Amino acid sequence: PVLLPDAALLAGVPEDILCFSRSFEDLTCFWDEEEAASRTCHLYYWDVPTPCAVSTWHPGAGRMRHVCVFPSQDVRLFTQLHLRVLDTTTNQTKYRRELSVDAVGLIAPPVNITARWAGAAGQLCVSWQPPLADYLNFFLYEVRCCPASSPETPCSTTLDPGRQRPEDSSIRPASSTHASTAGAATASPGAGQGLVQANTWVVLRDLRPGVRYHIQVRSKPDGTSMDGIWGPWSQAVAAETPRSSGDIGLCCSTPDLQHVRCEWSWDPADPHGSHQLFYRAPPSRAGTRKDAWQQCEEASVRAQGTHTCTFQPRAGSAISVLVNVTRPHALPTLSYFKEPFWLHQAVLTDAPQLVQAMVSQGRLSLQWLPPLEALAEQLEYQVRYTVENSHEWKVLQVPRAARKEVLDLRPGTRYRAQVRAQPSGPQYQGSWSAWSKPVVVDAMADAGKGQSRNGGCGKRSHTAKGRRLRVLEMGATVPALPSNAGWIIPSVTVVPLLFTGVLLGLRCTFPSLYSNVKLKLWPPIPDLHRALGSFLRESGKHGQANAFYKQPPEEAVLPCLL
Repeated sequence: PVLLPDAALLAGVPEDILCFSRSFEDLTCFWDEEEAASRTCHLYYWDVPTPCAVSTWHPGAGRMRHVCVFPSQDVRLFTQLHLRVLDTTTNQTKYRRELSVDAVGLIAPPVNITARWAGAAGQLCVSWQPPLADYLNFFLYEVRCCPASSPETPCSTTLDPGRQRPEDSSIRPASSTHASTAGAATASPGAGQGLVQANTWVVLRDLRPGVRYHIQVRSKPDGTSMDGIWGPWSQAVAAETPRSSGDIGLCCSTPDLQHVRCEWSWDPADPHGSHQLFYRAPPSRAGTRKDAWQQCEEASVRAQGTHTCTFQPRAGSAISVLVNVTRPHALPTLSYFKEPFWLHQAVLTDAPQLVQAMVSQGRLSLQWLPPLEALAEQLEYQVRYTVENSHEWKVLQVPRAARKEVLDLRPGTRYRAQVRAQPSGPQYQGSWSAWSKPVVVDAMADAGKGQSRNGGCGKRSHTAKGRRLRVLEMGATVPALPSNAGWIIPSVTVVPLLFTGVLLGLRCTFPSLYSNVKLKLWPPIPDLHRALGSFLRESGKHGQANAFYKQPPEEAVLPCLL
């Protein structure tokens, strides 16, 4: 009965006498015949005929199987063995075959097979030990996996002859069929059959998330020193791939470029489960385990089953996140894996802070502070506003690194305005923040003033209109400019005209009084020519005889008129 499974594997061998060796230290040969035509036969080997004890089995279906197990002392590697089946009734040779024990290997499956998650999405790492300790590097291995939930689905036999090592997320599956001489391999189920030489592990790729798989391995001599056929499949081992992080809405981001805050949701009807978040840097090279999973300690649960956890990762490396959910009276633990991400690509800041909302003459000027000063030059903003009690927002894109924006508003209408930020520079990227607290604006038209030429709130403007506005933020009122400030400009123009009229009236009515006032306001200008001539004459009397000065003719002094 032990021979039956092994014999089935030899069904495709085109020989009358079928032989196999399980360890290259044994040899078993057999041949099948119809039960009705079966006769007594003997099997001889070596050039000098040596009989082999033949036993007969009844495999069923009206057939007879004649089996010969060779003595161990006659099993020799790399030596030609001549076989002959002799019919004792006719004394005629019925079957012949020449073979070597090292060419008919039918090796048992590998031992100590284990399967575990490979540390990346849709991957399982399978490892084993060679079936024969004396021939560690003489075998090829084949791996197949099947979803445990659908046993009717045929298993996928896998191969990737890559030279990479397990857990290297940059490896891509191959679909060609040939042997590998590298130290490891990866495999993509369904990509086709494949072989792995001398390696005792393989990474299965492109598996479905959250699926439990049954995995089997078989072996075969590599055909270089030893040869043979594929042996039987091993007993199946089970392993499960982690579920997708999207199933629980797992999102991770950094608000300050130092800490990571992860958030996920769980069914509020199942509040008794234990949630644990683990994080680590992906292996720097495949197969290494320098960075073990670290548990996040700062965990909390909010309303509606929202879980959060904050941790500080190692700087300068990618981050992998795994959430384990253990439910009472339910097995196994559910795992949710998030693909590795970088801190500078997962920035989610707080909302910008509106620090000033100035309103004047039909314009609303908003000014804000960046939520994170280190990102001030790499933040872009959006401003949105709408008529109160309306849900149709108009959104304006603000240039990067800007800190203010001016809007035109329609008079007599109340508006709400908000601002948000997003890192989009060459170094930092991320998502839009939440909207800031709303600013409520009242725009009330002055009497006798027309509406803005924009006809509404759909444009930004840098022109002023004669309106009066008021801003209400968080219940407080920011007053507009005083309504009596308009008398200043007319006063500056009217006062000089009144003063000039008073002077003209004095000249016509009281000439003497006008002369006195004029002397006080505009004293006569001294004659510079006369003063300069007197100075030069005095200087000539004191020894400057050669100095020459010709006094110009004296000009009449013109009266100074208003």
